[in-house]
Amino acid sequence: MNDRIDLPIIPPTVLSGVVEIGRRAGLEVDAWFAGTGLEAVHLLAADPVKVSFRQTTAVLRRAVRDMPGKPLGLLVGGRDMLLSMGMLGVAMRSCATVGDAVSVALDLHLASGSLVDVDLEYFDDEVAVRFRERRPEPELRPFLFEEALSTLMVFARTVVGSDWSPSRVELTYPPPAYAAEYARFLRCRVAFSADANRAFFPAQALGIAFKTHHEPTRALAVDACRRLLGGGREESDVVAAVEAVLERDLCRPLSAAEVAGQLHMSERTLRRQLAVAEQSFSAVRDRVRQRHAILLLRESALPVALVAREVGYSDIRDFRRAYIRWTGHPPSAERRLAG
Repeated sequence: MNDRIDLPIIPPTVLSGVVEIGRRAGLEVDAWFAGTGLEAVHLLAADPVKVSFRQTTAVLRRAVRDMPGKPLGLLVGGRDMLLSMGMLGVAMRSCATVGDAVSVALDLHLASGSLVDVDLEYFDDEVAVRFRERRPEPELRPFLFEEALSTLMVFARTVVGSDWSPSRVELTYPPPAYAAEYARFLRCRVAFSADANRAFFPAQALGIAFKTHHEPTRALAVDACRRLLGGGREESDVVAAVEAVLERDLCRPLSAAEVAGQLHMSERTLRRQLAVAEQSFSAVRDRVRQRHAILLLRESALPVALVAREVGYSDIRDFRRAYIRWTGHPPSAERRLAG
């Protein structure tokens, strides 16, 4: 089965924005696409192609190198909501409340061309939108989280009000040269070199009602997003759906029943459909955990204990046993093998 980073399932929203900015700056943007199987013109067609994560990051690395010191992610995500979010933005603004819109975003954020994964964390009187790397991309880390944050800000300010800002933002990387742009755009305290990428806001904000609520439009837009995400897969739909749910909340070990509930089917139906695809739930979950663990061990500096937690193991001993079963060697050896 192909690695999901090679599947052409991502709408090219982010790439289109970067190309537009590069062209305005007079850069030779076509060179960014060399060897990727894509051309800049493909992104501008009436029915633009979908792209893979690997293709997207290859282009973005070249773009970031060509525009050093530029808050490129803020510029891409800070465009008009319909440019940066497309049909997902329509679906979200048609919801009844902020909480409903967040639920739609968690389920369907890939339809906007999002390049990071998103979940919601609850604290005493706050909630936080947490952004996670789909795979470690150190060179692109500022761009990816700038784009995600600014897209969130534009949506909130369009629908809730132009004065809306998070309570605070935490980011895992050191402050870039243009860090002042974060404070200017976000209008809140920004902490760098944190342990996670989060935007915090009061828990009561989830209850804010949208004046743009319109249930028929929400239903049509959600359906359009689901159809957009349904194409381009080269694997069983149910396997892809289970992997997507697991990847979205990997640090919390979901049961088959919980995954089935998120897919709006019974656990029995889920297991039967997986059997037809010659898969089991535990095998799919192990594959997702293994893939993410290997990436974190090879391409990040996280301690093994934190890698274990990120892939759903609270006990590092259980993680070590599972890793040896998957690969034949302990996780501590993975970095030596990669080097």
